[in-house]
Amino acid sequence: MRTVPKWVNKIHEADKIEFSSVHTICFSPDGTQLIVGAGEKVMVYDPRDGALLQLLQAHKGPVYAVAYCKDGKKFASGSADKNVIIWTSKMEGILKYSHSEAIQCLAYNPVSYHLASCALSDFAFWSADVKAVQKYRVSGRITCCAWDHVGQHLAIGLANGAVSIRSKLGDEIHRIIRDAAVWAVTFSKSTLLVTDWNDTLSFYNVLGQQVLKERYIGLSAVSISILGALVLVGGVGGWTVLTSEGVSIFTTPLEWVWSIAPSNTLNTMAVACQDGTLWCFQIVFSTVHGLYRERYAYRENMTDVIIHHLVTGKKAKIKCHDRVQKIAIFKHRLAVQLPERVVVYEQADQHGMVYRVKEKIVQPNECSLLVATSEALLLCQDTDLAIIGAKIPKSWTVPTPIRYVKVTTLHSREVLLLGLMNGQIWQVEPSTGVAKVIMQSPGSIRCLDVNASRGRIAVVDESSVCRIYSLPNGELLYSEENVSSVSWNSWCDDMLCLSGGGVLSIKAGHFPPATQPLTGSVVGFQGGRVFCLQSNSMQTINVPMSHAVHQYVEQKMFNEAYAVACLGVTALDWERLGTAALEELSFEVARKAFQRSENIVFLTLIDQLQERFESGEKRAVIVGDVLAYCGRHTDAAHSFHNAARDDRALALFLDLRMFIKAQEYVGDGEGVTRLARQRADWARRVNEPRAAAEMYLAVGDVKRAARLLAEYGRRDVLIELARKMDKGSSESLRHLAEALVAVGEYPTAGDVYQRLGDYKRVAQLAVAAGEWSRAFALAREHADCKRDVYLPYAHRMAQEDKFVEAQRAYHMAGETATAMRVFSVLVTNAVAEERFSDAGYLHYLLAAQCLDSAGTDNKYVINDRATLLQQYAHNERLARIYHAYDVVHRCVYEPFSLAQPDALLNAARYVLALLDGEPPPGVSMFCLYLCLAKQAKVINANILGRQMLDKLLALQVPQKFQEGVELLMLKSVGNNGSSGGEDEVAPLCWRCRRHLPPLAIQCPRCRHDLTHSLATHELLPLVRFEPAEGITHEEAVDLIERMPIPEVERGKTDGADIFRIGEDVDYTDPFLDKFDEEDEGVVECSRLALLRLSPASVVTVRRTPFPPLFYRNMMPELPITTCPVCQNLFYLEDYEIHLITKRQCPFCRHQPEDLKKDDGSRENSIVNGSGSSTPRSPSETQSTWPLSSIL
Repeated sequence: MRTVPKWVNKIHEADKIEFSSVHTICFSPDGTQLIVGAGEKVMVYDPRDGALLQLLQAHKGPVYAVAYCKDGKKFASGSADKNVIIWTSKMEGILKYSHSEAIQCLAYNPVSYHLASCALSDFAFWSADVKAVQKYRVSGRITCCAWDHVGQHLAIGLANGAVSIRSKLGDEIHRIIRDAAVWAVTFSKSTLLVTDWNDTLSFYNVLGQQVLKERYIGLSAVSISILGALVLVGGVGGWTVLTSEGVSIFTTPLEWVWSIAPSNTLNTMAVACQDGTLWCFQIVFSTVHGLYRERYAYRENMTDVIIHHLVTGKKAKIKCHDRVQKIAIFKHRLAVQLPERVVVYEQADQHGMVYRVKEKIVQPNECSLLVATSEALLLCQDTDLAIIGAKIPKSWTVPTPIRYVKVTTLHSREVLLLGLMNGQIWQVEPSTGVAKVIMQSPGSIRCLDVNASRGRIAVVDESSVCRIYSLPNGELLYSEENVSSVSWNSWCDDMLCLSGGGVLSIKAGHFPPATQPLTGSVVGFQGGRVFCLQSNSMQTINVPMSHAVHQYVEQKMFNEAYAVACLGVTALDWERLGTAALEELSFEVARKAFQRSENIVFLTLIDQLQERFESGEKRAVIVGDVLAYCGRHTDAAHSFHNAARDDRALALFLDLRMFIKAQEYVGDGEGVTRLARQRADWARRVNEPRAAAEMYLAVGDVKRAARLLAEYGRRDVLIELARKMDKGSSESLRHLAEALVAVGEYPTAGDVYQRLGDYKRVAQLAVAAGEWSRAFALAREHADCKRDVYLPYAHRMAQEDKFVEAQRAYHMAGETATAMRVFSVLVTNAVAEERFSDAGYLHYLLAAQCLDSAGTDNKYVINDRATLLQQYAHNERLARIYHAYDVVHRCVYEPFSLAQPDALLNAARYVLALLDGEPPPGVSMFCLYLCLAKQAKVINANILGRQMLDKLLALQVPQKFQEGVELLMLKSVGNNGSSGGEDEVAPLCWRCRRHLPPLAIQCPRCRHDLTHSLATHELLPLVRFEPAEGITHEEAVDLIERMPIPEVERGKTDGADIFRIGEDVDYTDPFLDKFDEEDEGVVECSRLALLRLSPASVVTVRRTPFPPLFYRNMMPELPITTCPVCQNLFYLEDYEIHLITKRQCPFCRHQPEDLKKDDGSRENSIVNGSGSSTPRSPSETQSTWPLSSIL
């Protein structure tokens, strides 16, 4: 460290020759203002050039103290006139307050910005936010004061040798007693520095405890301040600079220094003297340091040595407790020169940062350079070089001053290379004492360095020219200009780092250097790191090696490129090196490069290529593969072509979708087709489906074209292709149809399949599109389509809880077992829920299905026709029973019934007549007997009523009906004498005109089957007849529908001539003839009898495959009709009333077409012409059944 005067000023009194004594000075925090108290004036200077900025004359006595607030907004001045004035940074006075005595010192709190002002015997605190100034008395004369760095403690120095440590509230907490007057105190962080007039400097903490030993400073201090890690002291006899531990750095003698103040911002200090002189100095810090590879040792705080590992960033501190003058470091040794000795340290371990003292060498002589080797220490002063601390001292004298010393090894011996001012380079061997000139440079040596292999030396002279010589023979290899420092890379022999002119250059071999901006000088180069001295600090700069690597790669010097890359390059640089080496089939370098970049793909490729190369495969083919992997496809194709492997070139361009180039290497036949397919695949991947499809079609691949168009939803193109495609291309049409199905174009796909004659697939598409009408029509026209239509429809109906339709569909689909399972569940639930009408309807449906199956000509059905007809008869009987029983059940269990008594009696009697043995499930004999008994009572058929009551007594009467049955029996006993209604309830056989038993179903006398209306279950006036033998049914129908022959009585000719032929023709009515016991209850009619029948009185029942049944209405005034579906018989009036009220047939629930139109459109039925309704959904009742239980 040294000080350089910037300016000096002599301050005079106004209009007088005498000088004003300068008592106090201070800098603003930003260093732009220097406040000076000289005489009665406060003066503001510019510290940069010493210009007076402002003269403030507000005091009437000498100014003893000035202080600047740390916020930079205000400063204060105190004078012998007992006043303290607060000034702004713009030098405007804003406040003044007074003490009772002269002001001695001022100090601003660095945290709260409170001002402590001290007079001779008291002190006060002032702040901008408190108007009153509170004062505190002190026992003793105050000479100085200072705040600690946290603003919690105020130290006050007294003339009696005491130091009072006060809190920020003014209370004394500790007191320090010295042997002499204390005129200057200050804080260095938490340490209190106290100077007394015994010329000593003491160190205390805020508790008043001494923390460091006292130092003799040789001055009676009146001012002390802190500059970083330095202590500035001024007093009687001059001023001095000390370390933070009180070690003297240098002393400047003057007569009397009142104040000394530093500016940390500008590295400037000012000195105020008794004679009116004001000095301003620039502080210059010299760098004391040493470097060996990555270990950098430098001085800190003048007395400490820091060892910094530039790679890891670790640091170690050595406290020398004295001024450090020189530092040298080499390998494991560290030498530190102090004013009176040299201390040698050694590493405690090889890689650690701990150094221990090895020896101390007393050597008070000054030197310009301190050099350390493995075994010796050398001092260099001008032209002399000497070993110190050795048993046998050695010294050398050279012709001109030594400018640079480099410690290195040559031929396994440790030597010193000395660069002299005359340009000579000397080699000195400390071990043998041999010294010689090895080289002559044109100019004075500034810097030199030797490469790692000791084969070349770089020398920089005063003309900023760096010359590289061959060390063995001194031959000049090349030179670089505008260089101030140079360093070889310690890891790579050919890498050189140069700095100068604000530029850092990295040079590899003889190639042009790579440059980048740099401020400072390079002092070391290790791997990819450059150690650069910038100002007073060492910086580590990571420099890229990519440029050097690329230079070597361009010259195909792959081993050298790899050596440079190992110093540190990016993964991309390793990839480039590996690729370049692989292109030249330098497998080892390529493998190591790709290992660094962790490229598994290329490592695998290298192994494969090396194996192929070693097995004798052509080099051109292997090079082509490498070029292809590296993206140089054209070059790869040329390489393949040169090796007569056009197939490899073709495969390459096809894989790359470079079809135009691929055509150059394609042959005929398969090659053209393959190329076209590859182009189509490429067009597909780039979202050009139409172009891809056209390419597929061009090579005849309709399947891929259709699939592609379907994938991209190009319906229009598919439809166009389907229309243009010839019917003979059945396979192509089928692919197009499948594609149309995939895009949901079912109508067009159906048309295509229809052209192909695949009606089964057409039906499936109709089902998928929900076009059930078309599907049912196809099923009716093509038997093989039934299963594909009706089975999905059955599943759909089952999912929609339309189980009746589902059962029908299963039946028509041929799923007989499933249909029967559904029917069984439906019937069981209907009976369990007492929906007997639905149960009857379900049995009717099953009977109709059996009859329909029996009527087909299927060869598998012909064998089972008898069984089917039996099942039909069974289910038809159960349908009639449940249908009639529903009326009876509602009459018994419902509180009110709208049915007439005769209808209820007929229904119960009809059920009992149909029963054969045990009643079907759900049919209660109790209900039947009770209903008959009640209705017989109503119409006075007491005998029938008593018969039913007698039957009831044989049954277990439910508790809820017990009372009603007993009451009914009592009433029946009371009416025992009357029986007027017996004839009314007895059925009449219209064949023999006789009354029958109440429960008769067939006349016991003529064996004529009674026929009932299924609307009211009353006996119909019908007599069954059949044509005589030899008359077909068709002829019989034709005879009946002819105009009947009128009957003319004999003798009544009314004047007409009548010619009679066949007078013996029998005109008797066969329906009025007496029956014969051999008759089977059916009237046989001849042709004449059939011709005489009125068509209005004939009712025909047609049920396929049964022959038609003919009935004659014996009461034509009461028309009788049949349901067109179920062919059951009804009075026409009852049937029409039911159609109007219920809109369906009373038995089969068939709805006529005209009523369907009134109801609006309905979903197409699976049975042509069938529009029957579905029984109530299970959701309408309390019980339900799961679909899984049905299916």
